[in-house]
Amino acid sequence: MSNRAGCLKFVLCMLLGVSGPTGAAVISVGTFPDLNPSPSIPIPAGTFLVPVQISGAAGLQNWQFDLLFDNTVVQEVDPLDGSSGIYGAEFTPGDSNSLSFILGGFPLNFLGLVDDVAGSYPSLVSGPSGDGILAYILFSFVAGQEGNNPNFTIADAVVQQQVPEPSTLALFAAVLLILLFTPRRLNRVRFPKER
Repeated sequence: MSNRAGCLKFVLCMLLGVSGPTGAAVISVGTFPDLNPSPSIPIPAGTFLVPVQISGAAGLQNWQFDLLFDNTVVQEVDPLDGSSGIYGAEFTPGDSNSLSFILGGFPLNFLGLVDDVAGSYPSLVSGPSGDGILAYILFSFVAGQEGNNPNFTIADAVVQQQVPEPSTLALFAAVLLILLFTPRRLNRVRFPKER
């Protein structure tokens, strides 16, 4: 690929807010049970928290995912505290400003699904970056299944990350295009021949 074509691809990606595969954020199930959630979450006896994490975030604004599980091994628990068993997490442990606000989530134990878990970061202007925990979901083992694998997996993950304002992108693209298509001859100074 020529240098000019590579620059054009970069400009188009910037304008459309698209990142390449190396810049993509990934949502996954963390190590469970999480015994030290941040912030601290009181849970009923016989239950445990499953952390859902993200890696490679860049100015994370909103996120959404489905959590699948084997419903013959575990069940999502609603502790009847208004949370539905879905809790926000501090992206940066100990930083209350990085606490996610849970927007939705629908436990469907009969399907082995916690559907459309969604959250955002209203306390942060630019959203968190890097790796961190998005949410905790409360579960319990079905009687006699404590040693079996619940097969937690993430499906249908959607991540909205911050992109520069459109005016900034337009200015950046215009300058880059001018630099790309300006003939290189302009930097040569021509002097008239002496007679």
